[in-house]
Amino acid sequence: MTVLAASLTLAACGSSSSSSSSSRSASSGAGSSSSSAALATAPARSGVVKVAISNYAFDPATITVAAGTKVTFTNHDQTAHTATSTQPAFDTGTVKPGHSVTVVLKKPGTYTYYCQFHAFMRGTVVVK
Repeated sequence: MTVLAASLTLAACGSSSSSSSSSRSASSGAGSSSSSAALATAPARSGVVKVAISNYAFDPATITVAAGTKVTFTNHDQTAHTATSTQPAFDTGTVKPGHSVTVVLKKPGTYTYYCQFHAFMRGTVVVK
């Protein structure tokens, strides 16, 4: 239920007229197949899934998506961030304040990512 509420909240946040977006496609076989029981039971979402970058954190920090789903990272902070996979799967590049970048993960796996400018910022995308 919390994920649904976060999704609805994030959907409303992503419609700002001041944000620009770009799209990056990524495909990698480097994802691992391990995941926790909580992640394994979460339904995979498809279409466009939004992740907010706010207060120096990714929200939600963990998402589960179907292969080929677009994941849009929107920066709501006052400083630049990145969403960079620890595997060679995706890298948003610098996401300026008020801007968005979309990536597409095509191969199933578990992809951890972080902000190159703020390494304590971490997240996970599980692709099914």
